[in-house]
Amino acid sequence: MSAILNIIAPVFVLILVGYGVAKTPKWSPAATEYFNNFVFYVALPTLLFGKLASGTVFDGVEPLIVAAYFGGGLISMVLLMVFARLAFDLTGEERAILGMGAGFSNTVLLGLPLVVLTFGDRALGPITTMIAFNTLILLPATMLLVEIARGRADQHSLAKIALAPVKALVRNPILIAIVTGAAWGSTGWGLDVPLERYIGLMSGAAGPCALFVLGASLAEYKLAGQPVETAAMAVTKLFVHPAIVWVLCTQVFDLDALTTGVATTMAAVPVGATVFVVAQQYRTFVGPTTSSILVSTGLSAGTLAVVISLVS
Repeated sequence: MSAILNIIAPVFVLILVGYGVAKTPKWSPAATEYFNNFVFYVALPTLLFGKLASGTVFDGVEPLIVAAYFGGGLISMVLLMVFARLAFDLTGEERAILGMGAGFSNTVLLGLPLVVLTFGDRALGPITTMIAFNTLILLPATMLLVEIARGRADQHSLAKIALAPVKALVRNPILIAIVTGAAWGSTGWGLDVPLERYIGLMSGAAGPCALFVLGASLAEYKLAGQPVETAAMAVTKLFVHPAIVWVLCTQVFDLDALTTGVATTMAAVPVGATVFVVAQQYRTFVGPTTSSILVSTGLSAGTLAVVISLVS
């Protein structure tokens, strides 16, 4: 257990430090935005490009990790939406956002550094595969459900939904780094020493800075109303999602131990900020979504320790 604490404790101390600093008068929301831009547009893309440029990251990656991980996410989403229809007085669009929160992890700011710290560089292949597909599956599914609930699932809306993941792929520096890094790695050219050293220095900053800015971002969230719905999203995300992914990995697709560990750990990561972005875009279920992100991230310090001890 001490080995697990050696992984979890530094991760959440960094998040807590970011949260604490952001609460001081010396910090502002603008500072969080600038720091987040550095992490998202510079540090993490550099890390991913450098690792993928080696050309060996995807060796041995199980393609079925996509089916196991996102199958678990979609099943979690459907289960929570059905439960919400029976138990809560929510509109169709609110149930769609609630369901998205059940299966959409904070893959980049928390999942990526945590999984690499836990499993090492050998986990980068499975991680980048999941990140690459993250926007392509749950995001358009949620948008489609919201449009249907609002009675706007016409040809124009469907075209907009179909283009959303494509636009995200083109504009997202993380995904661009994955594609270009993998393409470079396939050439077998390698990297010049100065470039390799630059990437090494920048990559060293990526994980700590991502965790710090995650904490700083959480300082801007506040607990809102609808505590039961908030709890339902957080509990489904932290417990149901990883349990389903583990079952799919081990009992359905018979994936290897590394793939199972990475997929299950990523599924146990708390609700991702993209859920808040979608809720804000449609101006629905914003309060419970922000609360769920805050609550699930806090609780995950304990739940992730348990999951990692079971699968690593």
